[in-house]
Amino acid sequence: MKIPRLQAQDNNWYKLDNAGKIYPAILTSRTTSLFRISASLKDPIVLNLLEEANNRVIKRFPYYQVSLKQGFFWYYLETNPRLPRIEGDSLYPCMKMPIKKSRMFLFRVRAYKNRIAVEFSHILTDGTGASIYLKTLCAEYLRLKGIPVKADRSKGVFSLDEPVREEEKEDAFRKYFNPKLPPPSRGAKAFHLKWKLLPKHQYNLTSGILPIEEVKRRSKDLKLSLGEFLISVYLYSFQLYIQSLPVKRRRLKPIRMNVPVNLRKLYNSETMRNFFLSVEPWIDPRLGEYTLEEIAAKVHHYMHYEVDRKFLNQQITRNVKGELNILGRLMPLSMKNALLPVLYKLMGENNYTSGFSNLGPIELPGEMAAHIERFDFFPPPSEGNKIKCSAHSWKENLYISFGSLVNETEIERLFFTSLRKMGIPVKIESNRFY
Repeated sequence: MKIPRLQAQDNNWYKLDNAGKIYPAILTSRTTSLFRISASLKDPIVLNLLEEANNRVIKRFPYYQVSLKQGFFWYYLETNPRLPRIEGDSLYPCMKMPIKKSRMFLFRVRAYKNRIAVEFSHILTDGTGASIYLKTLCAEYLRLKGIPVKADRSKGVFSLDEPVREEEKEDAFRKYFNPKLPPPSRGAKAFHLKWKLLPKHQYNLTSGILPIEEVKRRSKDLKLSLGEFLISVYLYSFQLYIQSLPVKRRRLKPIRMNVPVNLRKLYNSETMRNFFLSVEPWIDPRLGEYTLEEIAAKVHHYMHYEVDRKFLNQQITRNVKGELNILGRLMPLSMKNALLPVLYKLMGENNYTSGFSNLGPIELPGEMAAHIERFDFFPPPSEGNKIKCSAHSWKENLYISFGSLVNETEIERLFFTSLRKMGIPVKIESNRFY
């Protein structure tokens, strides 16, 4: 079958944003940079309508209709004249795709029964950008089925008739870069799980579905936001795991979380590219055992201290200065590809025990929400952080998902058991059961 093409535009290319620049160099069969958001509708998916909807929607997001190209000094994004195809789904999502191959897209749309899923590379965007694409795609699909759905930008459903705003394409890190600020201090090396990795191309997922009002009630008891509460329980779960080990195997190091923060509201930005920075709540088991209440207090104050424009400005300055460094700019890409994975391990993943991404509540226009059963959100796999956690809410439920590159399930078990001991019911789902 002949592949449909769009009319190419002259000089239509984009620089990678500051956060996306690291990912092409660190890609492996396990560290894929792909994360996933899916919507389960109430009726089976009609594939030809979904493909037509996707062909329309991609034109509204030209900064996603791109391929990765290799220059002498940096990778860059170039308009891809093709149209993305709908793919079948897989038992193991977020697995490697040939991103560096000529005219390959940096995301894919998958369908299975009543589910529409998008898997985006972090080279391209973050969870906010991917969720807006998915919601806009679902809205257009429903319209093609004869269901009227109005666009609502405030709820992440873009109008296909609206021109692309320049702010959507910008690298917001460069926009808010202040070269006069000092960099933030670095943390010490964190505790890591020593478990053996799964065979390549396998990714275990475990999700818990909880009544959100029960979780909010318990969060309020501890005077925490919902996100702070989940981070506290996650840190507590790692502490419980370390305490279960024989004394000689405990390897006491800080337990530190990598928690991405969506910067769009803090900076009033409309970018559809990456615009997040990570904060790092932590505890140090070398100082003694923490109660959940003690962890909760630390996390609450830490998040209030670090989720602040003054502190975040320091991170932006550090990251953009590294990009603008004259030695880095003049270094050939082949040398960057060899050096950046080492720096990423030493200055990035070595400092984190795990990652926790909170997409927050997913909202839709009322006429559209009536046709959506649920959403799911899975974090990208990573060899350095073998287990990662993500969360989002939809209607009356909170969904907490673990992505794991190991067979062991102690962390997930301790996390959900801790919630159940607080009186919060949890329904468990997993691809491990197949």
